[in-house]
Amino acid sequence: MMRVLIRSAFAVTLALFFVQEVAADEAEDRAALNRALALTPLMEIMQEEGEEFGAGLGQNFLPGGGGAAWHRIVTRIYDTEKMARTVERGLEEELPARHLPDLLAFFRSETGDRIVEHEIAARRAFLDSSVEDAAKAAYRAARESGNDAPGQDRRLDLIGSYVAANDLIEFNVAGALNSNLRFYQGMVDGGGLEMSDAEMVDEVWAQEEETRSDTEEWMMSYLMLAYSDLSDADLSAYTTFSETASGQALNRALFAGFDRMYAEISYALGLALAAHMEGEDL
Repeated sequence: MMRVLIRSAFAVTLALFFVQEVAADEAEDRAALNRALALTPLMEIMQEEGEEFGAGLGQNFLPGGGGAAWHRIVTRIYDTEKMARTVERGLEEELPARHLPDLLAFFRSETGDRIVEHEIAARRAFLDSSVEDAAKAAYRAARESGNDAPGQDRRLDLIGSYVAANDLIEFNVAGALNSNLRFYQGMVDGGGLEMSDAEMVDEVWAQEEETRSDTEEWMMSYLMLAYSDLSDADLSAYTTFSETASGQALNRALFAGFDRMYAEISYALGLALAAHMEGEDL
């Protein structure tokens, strides 16, 4: 009997050790994927974008733009470590571990690494409004030229195929509208607005057409800049990978994480803005 108990205890110990090893390997793979996707540099760029957006809110709602106090609040809301944790948690919860090997193989390849590098560089370049304006103008010109510029037309088609494969317009529009709703909810909860739930939903849906138009122009101009130095073969390979089960799983998980992050930030901004407005009134 004692021998059986010893064997059983040993088997349980081995099983626990195996489970711990598997969990450690998965955690290491997820961390490696986060690095391959350049999430840390992306969060730093998003923080700068957020601080600019927050400054705009201050100019629109607060006397003198809210001053240094409002700037400190916005900076605290756009905390890169918290933003990264939210997105990484979304990836961990929504991305099945079975997809990790395929994702790591692609994004750690020469092609995948080059694509991410160009995406980050273009997103950082867009921090300069003159670069963003020029990219949008280039997109509009390319779109209007049509068959007059066959090479450019093919590039737009390739980018359009990538956008369609990942449903980027729909996902981004849905995320933007949800973020706007959360902002209004924060403003109402903070006492800065008086609106019913139905009124907030109506207000958000009234923005849908404009949001869609702005999203499409921003997305296409950004991707044209990001992929300008990529070959057609690289872009086609990226689209093909995006259509695989692993590519689709990553896309859904990323949007889940980023939507959660923006929803939290938007609500916090609305709440903080309402409180700041109340303070100014006092």
